[in-house]
Amino acid sequence: PGGFGFDLMSVQASATSRTQPSQLRDTVQQAGTGVKATMDELYFRAFVDTGSWGDYGAAYELFDGQAAARAEADADVLTLGPTANDDFEALNPTTTTLSIAILTDLKDVPATAIAEVRFLADVQRTDGTSTQISSNGSFYLRQVDGAWRIFAYRVDRDDRSVAEPSPTGSP
Repeated sequence: PGGFGFDLMSVQASATSRTQPSQLRDTVQQAGTGVKATMDELYFRAFVDTGSWGDYGAAYELFDGQAAARAEADADVLTLGPTANDDFEALNPTTTTLSIAILTDLKDVPATAIAEVRFLADVQRTDGTSTQISSNGSFYLRQVDGAWRIFAYRVDRDDRSVAEPSPTGSP
């Protein structure tokens, strides 16, 4: 979406049947494509898309059940924040990695997924200063009406001011 996508590091199978994970490669890759699409959309809406800053309804739609209400309560961790339009001018993702584990059921059908994300971005604030945003965590997904939706998560967010280089004089 909008030119943003995680760098997919790996998609691995975790089978509950006696099937070897290597025999599930095609099934798991297909599921991984769906999980990646959900995670790409989440981070696009929550951080990258300036048109979504402050209004994260499209991001919250990617959550299922009780996780949807919890996501809205965790807006300061899961998004750029409710006041992003007032606080920021631009965002540039610098590190965007995603690793996925797909758990299959006894019939070798993908049942759940764990998406491990690492998202770093440099953000230009409206006051002219810069901040580095760091969002790292685990998202737990399942298929709901044919799409992968997040039913639980654990995410850490850390924002650090970027020191501006001090001017140096020359002799």
